Amino acid sequence: MHSIVSLFTTYLPYFILVLTLLVFVHEYGHYWVGRRFGIHAEVFSIGFGPELFGWTDRNGTRWKVSMIPLGGYVKFLGDSDGSSSLPSEEPLSAEQKRRAFYAQPLYARAAVVLGGPAANILFAIVLLTGVFFVAGEPYSPPVIAVQPGGPAARAGLRTGDEVLSLDGATINRFEDIQDAQFLYLTRPMSIEYRRGNALMRGEIVPQYCERVDRYHNTMRMGDLGIDELIRPVVGGFTANSPAEAAGLKVGDLLLDIDGKPVEYFSHIPELIGDRAGQPVVVKFDRDGQRMQTTVTPQADQVTDCTGKTHMIGRLRIRPANVTEFRSHDLFGAMWAGVRHVWNMTSMFYTSMAQIATASRPVDELGGPIRIAKAAGEASYAGWTGILNLVIALSVVLGVFNLLPVPMLDGGHLAMYLYEAIRGRPLGLKAQELGLKVGFALVIGMALVATFNDIKLLLR
Repeated sequence: MHSIVSLFTTYLPYFILVLTLLVFVHEYGHYWVGRRFGIHAEVFSIGFGPELFGWTDRNGTRWKVSMIPLGGYVKFLGDSDGSSSLPSEEPLSAEQKRRAFYAQPLYARAAVVLGGPAANILFAIVLLTGVFFVAGEPYSPPVIAVQPGGPAARAGLRTGDEVLSLDGATINRFEDIQDAQFLYLTRPMSIEYRRGNALMRGEIVPQYCERVDRYHNTMRMGDLGIDELIRPVVGGFTANSPAEAAGLKVGDLLLDIDGKPVEYFSHIPELIGDRAGQPVVVKFDRDGQRMQTTVTPQADQVTDCTGKTHMIGRLRIRPANVTEFRSHDLFGAMWAGVRHVWNMTSMFYTSMAQIATASRPVDELGGPIRIAKAAGEASYAGWTGILNLVIALSVVLGVFNLLPVPMLDGGHLAMYLYEAIRGRPLGLKAQELGLKVGFALVIGMALVATFNDIKLLLR
């Protein structure tokens, strides 16, 4: 019940705000390109259904906000509806035909359709460019800590190795390794890494793993048995932390636990995992002074990648933020923005292909409820969280609409490609059939996504 109340009181306002912004950007992309070709836009609507309020500009375009805030549309002159799927049956004068969407040459129609997704993608690039130019690009070196007995350990990797490439793709940041773990579920990958001055190569086989993120989504991934190599410095505490109760403070450098040296942060669970409820002596450095305290790790139940549950001991501490920020000039910031958007696009299409081929479960499809929860959660991180969400959703909205499914922009582009190859448009009956199939696909995806959202909400 609390989740349902939070959905409407906390999450929904941010969801509507973010969605309205991104829909406006998308539809304005269609509108702007259409205007460049002299096409008259009759209606520009944010939302569907009855009009709440609006105005008509000097060009005769009705700008309005409608009751159902789950999308939007631009209705050009000569369209039968706001989807620009079929021409209107109403007769047009010669002057009106000159300004109608369907009277335009093929390249103009394709450009107008492409304008919406392109606007979303460019919007994300512009936002990222601004962030990277002002604050720098987040960067974590791809230097790893290897989990004992995991895939990386079996492949011969060691703690301190620097990963250079996975499956031929260059690794620039530790986040690139995390992306690869999401995309490659169990398929063997080639790996190239540096150990000291030596360049080494091998093969690594990911272990299928399911993990629950902070939004309670189950994420399927190929676990490589790799952690980021982080110094064991206390960066914060989670609720009811036994370490905080024992006197540890933010900034303390852990030295050893019960006489065993702590070499890096992810080493801590290895040392206390089987010590739940048993006091351990923790030695640490505080401002150059060597100190010690006794901590009793708290027992927590966790589920591993195989689905088995275990009780482990935890200190409930968070690592210090070690993310670096690389400064860029304007061109460098723009290129970094393009690279990030390309990575997000690649991950989206790869995961969609995996869902379509049943190599990734369909319950990972999310809909408006999941987006609303993400928007609400992002709001707790302030404008940084909201900005990150806007960027990610703008990319998703753009690339999703490029899928070659009738009803989507990509479906229109596919029909225009047919027209370009055959020299004539697809017949009206074939177009109508395609639209029905596309409508069924889109509605089917929406129903599955909403069902998944409701299951998530009731957890």
